[in-house]
Amino acid sequence: MAYKALYRTYRPADFEEIAGQEHITKTFKNALKNNKIAHAYLFSGPRGTGKTSIAKIIAKAVNCEKAPIENPCNECDVCRGIENNTISDVIEIDAASNNGVDEIREIRDKVKYLPGIATYKVYIIDEVHMLSTGAFNALLKTLEEPPKHVIFILATTEPHKIPATIHSRCQRFDFRGVSIPEMTGRLHTIIDEEDIDISKEAIKVIAESAEGGMRDAISLLDQVVSYTDKKVTVDDVHAIKGTVSNEKLVDVAKAIYNNDSVQAIKLLDELIHLGKEAPRLVENMIKFYRDMLVYKNTNIDEDDQLIYSNKTFLELANQLSNNMIFFYIDVLNKTQNDMKWTNNAKLFMELALIKMVDRVEKQEIIFEDEMRELRDQLESLKLEMDQKAFAPVVEPQEEPNDTEPQLDFPSFVEPQEDSVDEPEEDDPVSLDTPEEAQDEPVETTEPEEEGTTDLFSLQPEEPQKKEDTESEEPYKTYDVRYVEKVLNNGDREAKIRMNKKWFDIERYTSPELMTYAKWITTGRVVATNGEMMIIQYSNASLCNRMMRPDVKEIVVKMLSDFYDTPIDYVALPTDVWEQKSQEFIKKWKQDKEAYIKLTPIEHPALKEIPKFNKEMSEFTPDSVKDAINLFGSDAVRVKKGDK
Repeated sequence: MAYKALYRTYRPADFEEIAGQEHITKTFKNALKNNKIAHAYLFSGPRGTGKTSIAKIIAKAVNCEKAPIENPCNECDVCRGIENNTISDVIEIDAASNNGVDEIREIRDKVKYLPGIATYKVYIIDEVHMLSTGAFNALLKTLEEPPKHVIFILATTEPHKIPATIHSRCQRFDFRGVSIPEMTGRLHTIIDEEDIDISKEAIKVIAESAEGGMRDAISLLDQVVSYTDKKVTVDDVHAIKGTVSNEKLVDVAKAIYNNDSVQAIKLLDELIHLGKEAPRLVENMIKFYRDMLVYKNTNIDEDDQLIYSNKTFLELANQLSNNMIFFYIDVLNKTQNDMKWTNNAKLFMELALIKMVDRVEKQEIIFEDEMRELRDQLESLKLEMDQKAFAPVVEPQEEPNDTEPQLDFPSFVEPQEDSVDEPEEDDPVSLDTPEEAQDEPVETTEPEEEGTTDLFSLQPEEPQKKEDTESEEPYKTYDVRYVEKVLNNGDREAKIRMNKKWFDIERYTSPELMTYAKWITTGRVVATNGEMMIIQYSNASLCNRMMRPDVKEIVVKMLSDFYDTPIDYVALPTDVWEQKSQEFIKKWKQDKEAYIKLTPIEHPALKEIPKFNKEMSEFTPDSVKDAINLFGSDAVRVKKGDK
């Protein structure tokens, strides 16, 4: 007996075997069970998604000897006859080759005759959009009022070509592409039935290559099985498809990211020698960067694409910005169009790789992303902003013990090994409400002086006076008392609320203040007490800019207006913040009810910034203010001259 292709052998025989069209199968199962079948249907959707298969299942179900039934029995003579195409009451017509008026008139003349064996005559017209205008007109009246024993099922991949008069006479069902998990499940069923030795990765690549078409996936599986007598691997699938493996694509992308044009072109030559075509390589690279954009910008399951399990791919996704990826895709898309008009496609591919590596092109993209930032900081800031823009606002941290007090600092600091102590059952202290912890000892052991509200003087006995004296000193730009006040009175809920709206500041800021909004969101809120926040920045120069009195005055007003409550802030570099937060944790472990005092902030790059003279600023030209905002007051010198 002649070999029968897998897609024909495993053509769905009932609705349960249809993959990925639950919204359609459920509708028809209910309609068949309740005997509510319409006289005309229009099936539209991509190729290989089950349009003709469902049409034949409906034909079997309405004519089954056990009807009304939601699924054909596939056992009675009528069901088997329709399956074997031996019953003439189910007529399949290819409109691509029978698209004239005469063929439709013949159908119109024959519909009036009763079926020979079955209960209903079912006309399945495939690729119905290929019918001529005259043929559509000849079909209209019959389609609108056919005899009671006739059902029309029209199938098409291009529903926009169907006249509106046909649409209005049919119930339309839109088929969608089969998802990768659904397609993989159906392939596993076939593989188990046929006892095929194939790797899971190869099955995933087959499902991805089919692009939503179940028939294409089964046909590719059939072809790959014939390609090798051994276990089917990913390389076998790529060899049959002519596509490039994910590992090779990652190597090319990594060379592009490293600006290594020599390595990129060398990898291209290797792929060409392996028989890969340059146009197919461009197509694969576009899909590669498309997958990277989807991974960066959506909450996607890692099992959706095989490439998402590649560590180098994930690293590149975190290092490249959206603008850079769009730049790569634009270059590749233009190359793909240019290849259509040349006989030397490899030449255009080489030019595309060189352009993608070109530093000048990349520098322009980086400059646009960073909005007038200094050139030596552009790349580091861009990568940091990209990573923060798509990362969760509140990062989950592992707590050392279930009975550990719920402090606010674990939400902004990774606990160190020496910060884990034994759980204390009677410890009610929480950093979110430290006032409760300190009110009790103050009221019982040491009376509070009248009118004293200093949060930094809550120390026992003799040191009290000295600390009161210190608290009267003017605050410095980077005064550790800011940090103490926030950490000792931390409000976890306030921090979560602020972080959730953090990146919305740019959306609600006026255009003239957009630069300040960009500066704000470059940092990250790591702690707050509801009235004051600590904002962490990657380096000290950014902190110095944010703590300049003229900048801080504008930023404080923006934050207060945005959160609808008075808010002050202090900006700290990452290394300083980590040092102070760990120091706070260590001292808190030693005495959980005391007001924690920290050592002064010391950092060689943090500058003490003089107070801003508001009166003088009124006489400062706008151009000088802009220069100070961009480069800092230390770098700007105003030369006096004749007016």
